[in-house]
Amino acid sequence: MAARWYEVVCGLCLAVSVNCQAGNNLDAVIQPRIVIVIDDIGNSLSQGRAALALPGPVTYAVLPYSAHGRLLAIAAHKLGKDVMLHAPMANDQNLKLGPGALTPDLSEIRFKKILNDDLDAVPYAVGLNNHMGSLLTRQRVPMKWVMEVAKSRNLFFLDSRTTRGSVAWSTARKAGVPALSRDIFLDHVQTEAFLSQQFIRAVKIARKHGSAIVIGHPYPLTTAFLEKAIPALDEAGVQLVSAPALIMQKQQAALLAKANKKPNEVARSPSAECDFSQSYGCEE
Repeated sequence: MAARWYEVVCGLCLAVSVNCQAGNNLDAVIQPRIVIVIDDIGNSLSQGRAALALPGPVTYAVLPYSAHGRLLAIAAHKLGKDVMLHAPMANDQNLKLGPGALTPDLSEIRFKKILNDDLDAVPYAVGLNNHMGSLLTRQRVPMKWVMEVAKSRNLFFLDSRTTRGSVAWSTARKAGVPALSRDIFLDHVQTEAFLSQQFIRAVKIARKHGSAIVIGHPYPLTTAFLEKAIPALDEAGVQLVSAPALIMQKQQAALLAKANKKPNEVARSPSAECDFSQSYGCEE
């Protein structure tokens, strides 16, 4: 086990082209940033509590009306952690969505009422992302409704990218809603080796592009992995930030670039692929 975590730390250091001893000397101004979002919070109280105990500003996406979602959202807020709505959206596989589902057959009024009720069911939600959604996120009209609600409530949107054809991110940007897009699914294969591979991949993306968004789940193996992997980020000169913090940093950078009349960082469009591992079909 100790050897495994040594490999993770050194793998992270290699990913950013520094050695472990030099990792802490990286210039904070150019320090790459990673956001870790834990989806599906609310179904299991014990797994949710274990996830909330992870170190650092991890972000939590809570399922509306789940057995323990409200309690865990309040607990996360008390710990100073950011909370999102994990909004159930229609998928191509007709997988069960549970209460609060957003589907393409709904009228605009009904759609927005359900989404607003979902948001009210998750205390302290500062943003939202899609739970499943491979069908709905390809449709511009429902995504436009989502962004209208998000904008009215000053929320951001994170596109989980459960389909290659998602228009959620682009629709959010067009509507003036702060938006992020998932880069890596961390744990759809539940082995230490795979989690390590995905985590190191995320660091490489962050190093190349300045930031990376990782989505995982409150599985016991994932939580145990992140308990050790998150502290290793510091060794590798990578900053863990919450989803809202990354958005704020990007907005501040844009304002500074404008004030200095310098070219701003071009918003990075989501990858055409669902995931950087070709073995995953994207629905989660």
